[in-house]
Amino acid sequence: MQISYAEWVCPECKNKNRESCNTWMYGSPIRECKACRSEYLDRRWREVAIDGFDPRSNNAKVYVKGTLFLLAIALVCGVMIYFQYAKGYYSMKIVVAGAFSALGAIACGINVLRIKLGFQNKDNDKYMAESKARLSDPTYVEKLRKYGYKV
Repeated sequence: MQISYAEWVCPECKNKNRESCNTWMYGSPIRECKACRSEYLDRRWREVAIDGFDPRSNNAKVYVKGTLFLLAIALVCGVMIYFQYAKGYYSMKIVVAGAFSALGAIACGINVLRIKLGFQNKDNDKYMAESKARLSDPTYVEKLRKYGYKV
């Protein structure tokens, strides 16, 4: 499971909020401001029992293409550094670009493995169970309907 952070400004009190979330923002779209406790709808979040999973989240081909693209950039940067170093200098911008490309390729490769080994499906099963549990609460379902969800 990958952890990201979501940031937003409360529409009621205008305070900035931040919380940890999963990469695909699976969870309740009904959010609560930490400062004023007002509730509001944040459409960036997906109630997966209603909206389904993001198709990219379980598509290894997307990550394979990203891995290959970033590896190609890292390789080009490596060749440029090699030839520049042979002349007695090298550009730090190219070193940094090559390093970040290599790290990005590793991250994409890890996502390919997560999908191929079933870890992403296991996480998705957990998100679906959490979503179904929320939807078993009639009060929560009524709030979603109030915000325009067809539940």
